[in-house]
Amino acid sequence: MTPSCTFEPVASGDVRIVGDTHFRARSLPGEAERRERFIRFLDAIPAGAYLVLLGDIFDFYFEYRSVVPRRFLDLFDALARTTSRGVDTHFIGGNHDYWVGDFFARDLGVRVHDKEMRIECQGRKLVLAHGDLVMPKDYGYKLLKGVLRNPAVVAVSRWIHPDVLDAIAGGVAHGSRALFNVAQEKRAKAVAEHAWTHFFERGNDAFVMGHVHFPLHETRDGKEFLIIGDWIKHYTFVRMTNGRLRIESLRS
Repeated sequence: MTPSCTFEPVASGDVRIVGDTHFRARSLPGEAERRERFIRFLDAIPAGAYLVLLGDIFDFYFEYRSVVPRRFLDLFDALARTTSRGVDTHFIGGNHDYWVGDFFARDLGVRVHDKEMRIECQGRKLVLAHGDLVMPKDYGYKLLKGVLRNPAVVAVSRWIHPDVLDAIAGGVAHGSRALFNVAQEKRAKAVAEHAWTHFFERGNDAFVMGHVHFPLHETRDGKEFLIIGDWIKHYTFVRMTNGRLRIESLRS
């Protein structure tokens, strides 16, 4: 029998979940427009809402003790405005931006989680995860992930100059994107089939994830499985009001 799990109570009547925006250098083609659209999205969230950033907000983010990437200053400013307005904001690290330090919590007012979130809100029990660690049969990746998240490896990486580490990560990310941008719809549907026998063992009635860049919403036996999509092609996010989950799009 699966042990019972604790769900954090959330009182908000407006929950929004977004991820896989993969922001890079502002000078890249289309990047400024994507950022401006995302910042408008953040600025429109009302006080009292509950916002979850579901990972891979940045195409690569590694925080040193005294250094954060300056190319994201406009996004940091928008997040600070969001939290100061009274939006309860949370961040789950993805496979591109797991290496967050205390800057988010201390300076931006964003609560950081190093694993999935479990919340109880509007009469629903939700599990929220980036999704990279729940992909079926992805054993090689999970082994690599364990190495990259190892505290000793992270500590050694801090001795590498930020520009050098950024260049290395950029090359790796470029290669992974080339492999990842294949048959996303097919991949999303395969994960959905896996979901019904593996993702609802915690007493939850909904599971929301990112990682796969294709929006999907399926319901079965009173349970709901959602993949939020991305902010590269689909500009989608998940919203919950009155206990109802839906995928919405902000295309312009």
